[in-house]
Parts: sequence; C-alpha cells; structure tokens
Amino acid sequence: MLAAPVILYFAADGTMREICARGDYLLRLFCVASGEGDFSPAQTAQLDLIRQSVDAQEPCGARITELIRCFLQGAAQESGKI
Repeated sequence: MLAAPVILYFAADGTMREICARGDYLLRLFCVASGEGDFSPAQTAQLDLIRQSVDAQEPCGARITELIRCFLQGAAQESGKI
C-alpha cells in the first residue's frame, strides 16, 4: 500500500511530525482505533499524535488519518473526555 511517511500538522505550535506509513501500518492503526484489537505502546503513541494533529499529508492523497481521527474523537466524546 503506502510507502512514504505521513506528515502530521499541529495547529498549537505549527510543528510537523512524520509517522510510518509502510505497508498496511495505517490500516492496522485504523482497525485498532475502531475497536478491533489491542493497542501496543507504539500504536498508542502514533494514535495520540494523530488525535492531536489538525491535518495530514499522506502519499497519493489518501485520507486514512482523517478516518482514524474521527474514530478517536468519537471514542473520546463517548467516554466524556471531550
């Protein structure tokens, strides 16, 4: 699938961070974010970055990080964190 890194953008301080996007990594993060599996410490860190980001640049114009962010924000709203 994707081979280039995903660049995440953060509004608070204008920083950018890259996360791995090799193979099906983002798809696996999506599955974990949607409740299909357990979080590893590395996945938790990546999902926290995605949750805090305001935009992302993905290879080939993909928008998987937006879908992940929607699931994460929905889960936070359901648990009363937002």
